[in-house]
Amino acid sequence: MNLANPTYICLDVPEPQASQVGEIRSRHCERLRGFPVEVTIAGSSGIGAIRGQLDWDEVEAKLASFCARTPAIPAEFGGVVRFPGTDIFCLSLADPMPFEAIHDGLKQTGVRFEDSRFPFFPHCTLRMAGPLSPADVSELFALQFPGRFSLGWLSLYQRLPDDSIRKMWAARLAG
Repeated sequence: MNLANPTYICLDVPEPQASQVGEIRSRHCERLRGFPVEVTIAGSSGIGAIRGQLDWDEVEAKLASFCARTPAIPAEFGGVVRFPGTDIFCLSLADPMPFEAIHDGLKQTGVRFEDSRFPFFPHCTLRMAGPLSPADVSELFALQFPGRFSLGWLSLYQRLPDDSIRKMWAARLAG
């Protein structure tokens, strides 16, 4: 795999939660239509994307080893958060600690990452851009996604030059 494009490490959100988030995205953000529903662990905050000049075979071996010893994460969405000064809305996680542990564990794998200017905040993005009315804001803040689920797949996604996202690799969390 070529790591020249920004490569993010994510946990895939399972069904039915993925479809529920996708439906909200389809109403509130054209840019996210068709994007994977996930929680980014490395890339957008905390540690940045995987460094582009790294050797893929080495990165894959380190990530496969990490996945083999890391258990799936039981999760539940928390409230909706709006990033300050933006029209970006996301779902927080009810208990961020397991995500902090995975984020910290990735730092110990030996994989090198780009810098990120934002502190780590585990979340699932609902909208990023586009028109936003006061009614939209009210609707987004009123959203609730009750129920627990398990995040059992770690995936690598790349942002391509045309701004599309493609899954490049995945492994089950099997620890």
